Formats: sequence, C-alpha cells, structure tokens
Amino acid sequence: MSTDSSPDPAPDGFSLIHLGADELLIRHKRSGMGCMNAFLVCWLAGWTVVCVWLAHSYLHGGKMEDGSPMPLWFVLIFWGVELVVAGLLAYVLYGRKAFHIDWTALTMETDVLGLRWRKKVPKAQIERFVQVKDGGEDDDSFPSWGLKVEYGKKLTLLFRQPYEKSHWLGTLLAQWAGVAFVEAARENTEQECHEADRGAVPYAKGQPKI
Repeated sequence: MSTDSSPDPAPDGFSLIHLGADELLIRHKRSGMGCMNAFLVCWLAGWTVVCVWLAHSYLHGGKMEDGSPMPLWFVLIFWGVELVVAGLLAYVLYGRKAFHIDWTALTMETDVLGLRWRKKVPKAQIERFVQVKDGGEDDDSFPSWGLKVEYGKKLTLLFRQPYEKSHWLGTLLAQWAGVAFVEAARENTEQECHEADRGAVPYAKGQPKI
C-alpha cells in the first residue's frame, strides 16, 4: 500500500505528515472521552483531600477505629493509588502518540509531559490489527474502544477512545501492512458526551467482527 492513500477525513486529534511515497507519520493528540476525563479529575480531587487528611493524621498521632496507632503502610496505600490515578489522568489529558510507518516497520512513540518511550514492530511480523471495546462494561459507564496490533505479541496502540478513532487508524494500518483488520461490533447507543467527539469516517463494510 502506498502511504499516499489513507481513510479520509481523519478523525479529530489525528494529523498526517507524508514523508515520501512509502513513509507516513501519523500524529495523535488524545481528544474525546470528556465525561471520563471530568470524572477522573473530580475523583482525584476528592481522593487527594483524603490522602492529605490521612498524612496529617498519621503525623499527629492519628488512631485507627480500634484505637491502635495509624500504620504507615495504610497511609502509603492511599498515596499509591493517588499516584497511579494521577499518572493515568496525565496520560489521558496530555498524552501524545506518533505512528511512523514505512516499508519496514511500524514505530510508535508515546510522549507524556516530556517523558517518551518508543516501540518498533517489524512489518513482516504483523499478523493483524484488532479493535477492542475497552470500556462501558459492568460498572464502567464510559463506553470506549482501543486498537491492538498482533505480531506474536500484542501491543496496544490506542485505548479508551471513541469508536471512530481506533477504527480509522486500524483501517489505515491494516491497509499499509496488507493484513486483516478485525473491527469490534458497534453498539447503537453511546453516551451523549461522546457525540461531539465522533469523526466522519465512513464505516468500512466487509471486515470480520469480534
């Protein structure tokens, strides 16, 4: 596949830079999932208040319900959860990805507030791209979809995004690699907070579903 051909138009948050006939850079700035992001911000704010209160209590001889001294490990558990959720929030608010494809490989670079890491997948090893539903089940009230590449291993390319984003990227990358794109079945109804974030990518028929 020539990188000059790609699904059009690209969903919000994506930009394409053609570097040559067989070389393309796809930049992705996270957008959408506004309700989930707002929930994380509010949750983290409340959790931070609890963590600060626990630290203050520990430093001033706080007691547990049974009257015993508050142990340090108890306070550290709360602060550990705080750091994990803060890291997730930083990723969903400030995360940037770049997908570089050429005739040899797919290279994904992730940047979160200046912290960068990179993963390279040889084109010859790619078996297929799979769209997965990664949110909206059980107690999770925020429907979302992600994209994985399978090449003996599984690597997550996108996660917790509106449907069109992983569908568009999966279609483009599968065409480039000459492999199958397995798309997830789409629900008829989604939360209103996702409506404004949907792109205008046409639904590609004829692809296998999971």
